[in-house]
Amino acid sequence: MITYNKETPILFIAFGDIETITLLFDELRKIEVRHLYLACDRDDTIGKEQLKPLITGIDWDCQVNTMYNKTNLGYDKTMLKAVKWFFEHEPEGIILDGRDIPFPSFFAFCSALLEKYREDERIGHISGCDFHPENRKQKNEDSYHFSKLINTASCWASWRRVWKDFDAQVKTFPTFKKRNVIEDIPVYKPFRFQWHHLDYLNSSWIAKYEYINLINNRLSIVPNMHQLTDEANGLQKITHPIFMTDCLDEELKHQELKFNIPAVTKNNPEGYTFLKNKLLSLSDKTTDRMHIPRIIHHIYEDPAGPPANLLTIAETWKEKHPDWEYRFWNRKMINDFIESTCPDFSAYYHSFPFDVQRWDAIRYLILYHIGGVYMDLDYECIQPLDVLLTDSSCCMGMDPIGHARVQSKPMMVGNALMAAAPKHKFFQNIIEDMKANFTTDNLKGKFLHVLESTGPLMVTRVYENFKRKQTITLLSADLIAPLSQKEVWILRTGHPTPAIADKIEKAFAIHYFFNSWISQTAEGKT
Repeated sequence: MITYNKETPILFIAFGDIETITLLFDELRKIEVRHLYLACDRDDTIGKEQLKPLITGIDWDCQVNTMYNKTNLGYDKTMLKAVKWFFEHEPEGIILDGRDIPFPSFFAFCSALLEKYREDERIGHISGCDFHPENRKQKNEDSYHFSKLINTASCWASWRRVWKDFDAQVKTFPTFKKRNVIEDIPVYKPFRFQWHHLDYLNSSWIAKYEYINLINNRLSIVPNMHQLTDEANGLQKITHPIFMTDCLDEELKHQELKFNIPAVTKNNPEGYTFLKNKLLSLSDKTTDRMHIPRIIHHIYEDPAGPPANLLTIAETWKEKHPDWEYRFWNRKMINDFIESTCPDFSAYYHSFPFDVQRWDAIRYLILYHIGGVYMDLDYECIQPLDVLLTDSSCCMGMDPIGHARVQSKPMMVGNALMAAAPKHKFFQNIIEDMKANFTTDNLKGKFLHVLESTGPLMVTRVYENFKRKQTITLLSADLIAPLSQKEVWILRTGHPTPAIADKIEKAFAIHYFFNSWISQTAEGKT
């Protein structure tokens, strides 16, 4: 039988509830760990005082080291601080965060593999749980397999050599993005948008840990749970895999769930798709799950009306959404709406130096007070949007990444296609931001002044500061604005490339970026 090596140190970071933490201490008593590191945040629920009885109850030979935060740092910062502290003192060890009880043979499994792979730079992590065993094509008799991914769950193990120079390695991320290294890593390539453009690296300490294993091309050990969960007989033996390979299909599926996106298809080498046909098949089932009113809003102030090409494009929205209400807002309707519904914004609205700022502002006001879907007139509808808006109270279309790069931004939340339920807090914040930062000065240049006062840079700024991001669905540009301005120009020549045709095939809408408003700022028109 394989047993836990009592000399293998354990870091216990006390998150979770006191009942689970107490049970975990009982597990530590059973294995008689001799080197215990205990860390906790300063928290009203689990803190130093709550842990004292558990520590004084240690009745076996055990050296206890403690780290207590003087202020409440939260889960992410505490985890990162505690793990670094642990590996400053120990060359290897097991980490628990107090949220779950590990499987019965976990401690024996980890201590044995920490020793086996101690000097093997190919291995960086030992997971305490299987990813998705139901997705594996066949179950073999090996005790574990390998993966390019890490899964910390609530218990795992690693080595000091992996965490050495941790902060310095994390700082290489800008170069990683600039060189587009992720394109050469098949398991991560389909998710490059999540890594590069959604600030994933700063989303959690786990993302940073995942990154340093990624750039060092390390594998993780993942237990085959069906081989290791026999509590009655313990860990009889560890059967090591013959081949050090990882399962790409399983890793892709795991990331699809992690990033909450539909499946990556093998016949799509450029990345992931929303499986449009599958989504569209659900269209008839979304009625009861729509929180956003089925109203389409178009805006055009010029009394002469839109040119014929814009009217033709606008018709596509009515054709694809025959059961939706359609509202076309002209100047009189807009002015009446401002005076009757939002008179507190009237002074700001009429004082903007550029028409485009009024066009921007009115769309936010309409969505806040009425709700529905707004899109620019140079937007063509390819498929109905119901399935993209289902279960959401606010949806914001992302600008193509090229537009964000021009503004030195990792991402840009657009304002050309937006949807919301009435009175959504995000649009309230947008309106308040326009008021708070209102100015008729354009010290940074007219074009940039518009973008930052009422346009996408302002929307992006409000999103970055918004506390309840979970209430906002960001619609990828792949879905609603897949083409760059150059690709739009090629498309309009009538000779689209296969790549452009493929992007259109996957999309729900196409933005043509006519950008008629730019002439206002370029020529100083108002």
